[in-house]
Amino acid sequence: MAAVLVVSISLFSGPGCCTEVNDLWLLISSYEDIGITVHDLAFFLATHGFNATPGRGYVTVTFSDGEKTYLTPNGAAPRLADLWAEPPTPTGPVRVIVPDAIQRGVTYERTENARFIREVTRRAIFPVTPLGMCYDGSKKLADTYESFNYRVRYMYDPSEWDWQGHLWVLVEDDGRPDRWIAVDSYYGVMIDDEYYSAPYSFEGFEHLDSINPKWRLG
Repeated sequence: MAAVLVVSISLFSGPGCCTEVNDLWLLISSYEDIGITVHDLAFFLATHGFNATPGRGYVTVTFSDGEKTYLTPNGAAPRLADLWAEPPTPTGPVRVIVPDAIQRGVTYERTENARFIREVTRRAIFPVTPLGMCYDGSKKLADTYESFNYRVRYMYDPSEWDWQGHLWVLVEDDGRPDRWIAVDSYYGVMIDDEYYSAPYSFEGFEHLDSINPKWRLG
């Protein structure tokens, strides 16, 4: 969203409106609420005597002379809201993950390269972490293999192994691109077909947070 426009009193015509603008600014400057919504803000302003109407993304306040101003909740920033002279234009959602960073339902081809499989097996001592700690173990495996310049992908199945799902890695054959060996942080190298497909696969460990819901208790 564009930078906040600080509304000066000169934008509004009559002296009565100027007083209302000042009173509105004083009111929203006197409170803070990190979780306030558009509808919450409109209700709060209405209970303090302002003609406030919630809309899509902002609240419209109409003063006694017909002039209008617009407010958007500002989260953790100071004051309850930001003040706008014109209706703010929604920019829409912003993509924070590049397209195809997280693959869904992809099956990878397993390598038969015995030399490569031996090298991958020797790079770590299994189990890397205790059973049930596949998140930490997979991250350690990925860091280890990447330190030897192997390309690594994480494989994640949210429906497997307890409520947290199961995470393991694929290591790409350095001599045969696009062929992989699966490695489980507890069991080691895996050749079972089920380890070569998963509901989600990705290269960056941080993408796991975009797949796993984070629940809060009400």
